[in-house]
Amino acid sequence: MVRAVSLNAGMKEKATIFFPGKVDDSILTFFLTHGESVNLAKGDTVPKKTLINSFVFLREGLLFYTTRTNNYSKPKFITVIFPNRLADYHLLFDDNCTCCKGIFAARDSEIIVINKQKIRELVQTRPDLFSQFTLDAAYYTERQTTLAVFLLTSSPEDKLLKFLFDTLVVLDTDFSQQWLTVHLKLTRQEIADILHISVIKLDLMLGELKKQGLVRRVGNKLQVRVDYFHPLSPCPLGREDANGCQSNNMSKFRAGNLITLNNGG
Repeated sequence: MVRAVSLNAGMKEKATIFFPGKVDDSILTFFLTHGESVNLAKGDTVPKKTLINSFVFLREGLLFYTTRTNNYSKPKFITVIFPNRLADYHLLFDDNCTCCKGIFAARDSEIIVINKQKIRELVQTRPDLFSQFTLDAAYYTERQTTLAVFLLTSSPEDKLLKFLFDTLVVLDTDFSQQWLTVHLKLTRQEIADILHISVIKLDLMLGELKKQGLVRRVGNKLQVRVDYFHPLSPCPLGREDANGCQSNNMSKFRAGNLITLNNGG
């Protein structure tokens, strides 16, 4: 049976939902050539005026991107943005679409700010590059929709399992090791907010995993035993597709729920 931990690095990357994908090299070059560098201190918020007129790309540090529907009784979703990865690409095309959005620095960060007009001009000057922007925008939206559904319909235990796997993947972890080190410092409150759970629930889950010998602390780093991830299937976005993935909540990520394909149908 194929498991997520046995995939190559590129396929593991496609199986993540908690973190946006990497920026295409051609777009990265465009950002660095036409953008302006801005430094943010931990806790700083990107001004709404900047979000309306510009696109924000993270070069160094860590950003939290929050979205909320107009109905403030609905939950707020937090996306963790790593350097050189996608942010909210639909902001490239929709002006004044920031009322329910916010980007703030979780750590001291350097961002690249690019005027949206320069990106729109690519329609005439570099249609191939603009097409890459639109493709990335669609991919980002699809992944974020999957994440929202996953967070609203999955158990806290399943959310923690998938989050830790995705975190290790984007940190380029070697899954051939028995113990995998999470080289990312997030507070318990930050993790709880990302997973839409309470800090108390997070502590209870981590305590239970520690009893089972699946997680441990080494210095100030969390280590996870690779066996913890064996239930994960290679399903990239949870759709019923050529990989034989069932599309029902966490079942789509569990190897035991893969649709059996054989001569019998």
